[in-house]
Amino acid sequence: MSLKREALFHICGSVAYALAQWSVLVVLSRLISIAAAGEYAYYLALFTPAAILTTFGVRNSIASDNNREHGLSTYRRAQQTGLLVLTLYYLAILAVTDGDATIATLVFLIKLSDNLSELSYGTWVRSGGLYRYGVSKIAKLTLFAALFLALFALGIRVKEMLLVYPAATLIVYFIYDRRQEEKEAPRDTGLLNIIKTGTPLALGSFIVSLNSSIPRISINHILDEQALAEFVMLTYFIAFATLPINSICQAIIPRITQHGIPRRAWLFFIIYSSGYLAFMMLLANPAIEIIYKTKIDYPYHILAMIGVAGGLHFLSTLSNAVLVANRQFNKILVAALFSTVVAVIASPLLIMRFAQTGAAAAYLISSLTLFGFNALYATQRHRKLATSLDSPA
Repeated sequence: MSLKREALFHICGSVAYALAQWSVLVVLSRLISIAAAGEYAYYLALFTPAAILTTFGVRNSIASDNNREHGLSTYRRAQQTGLLVLTLYYLAILAVTDGDATIATLVFLIKLSDNLSELSYGTWVRSGGLYRYGVSKIAKLTLFAALFLALFALGIRVKEMLLVYPAATLIVYFIYDRRQEEKEAPRDTGLLNIIKTGTPLALGSFIVSLNSSIPRISINHILDEQALAEFVMLTYFIAFATLPINSICQAIIPRITQHGIPRRAWLFFIIYSSGYLAFMMLLANPAIEIIYKTKIDYPYHILAMIGVAGGLHFLSTLSNAVLVANRQFNKILVAALFSTVVAVIASPLLIMRFAQTGAAAAYLISSLTLFGFNALYATQRHRKLATSLDSPA
């Protein structure tokens, strides 16, 4: 299948995934309360980094393991170890927090079911079968919508009805995802070797996730749940707009490994980022009013900061794909670590002083730091390869 068609299928699947996750936030805010949506965002901030870390980088490790250095059976053992750690973390969160246990369980099950499919996704990237990702995500969204609407038609209006989302994900995983994985004879290539190789990559993604989580956690504790919901409603546009970017980068990782970044990729990303900024400035406020049935009227300086932060995030994603393709996992970790240190320092200080404006500023500063380091490392690698090719034999 052509690269464009692979990317298109992946984009459709990513959009389906985003719609499923976004619908949970929308349902909670419209049917339950803004505070419930804020609590959902708070638990996402707690569980998302942990879920990323406990994948041990399985998806991208498999995607870039073109020489089949490790066996899939060993990758699965690493995955199962991560799921156990994530479950223990969930139990600890329930013990130390006094929030809504149902919402905490909902978020945990969503992350658990997502992590189950990471091994499948990695094999699809490596084998050029990204269309399966689109089929999987669309099937999960369709089943979730069918189950939810059935409960809605029966007159059920409680937050527990959203548990059909992880249920739908698990059903499709066992019926489709697991059966579409690559097949090979079991071989043990060392569980610790896989964890050692993939953990720097997982740590990098974990720390990048903290960049989003730290402002959310700070808002929840310094301001309140409603302020957190309002912030997440705005920044969720970045998450949604990143989906096609992630799909393109997943599709071109094997091409980057062999030929470098495809031509015009940087130009496309710059144009895309500019369009996102224009959307934020002109359409974010009316879109939020339509989607969530709440009028917030974010000031233009906050919209501008989130718009620029989104553009930097898109460009960082491309730089990150270059580092993944070249298996420079430690570089990803270093870049993420620096940007997270910035977020840890800036978020509470700026939020205490400037409230929502401070949260947007901290988010922007962290995004700029991440982009700067990712771009620096990616271009360093490119310059070294160019110098090597130009040197006499």
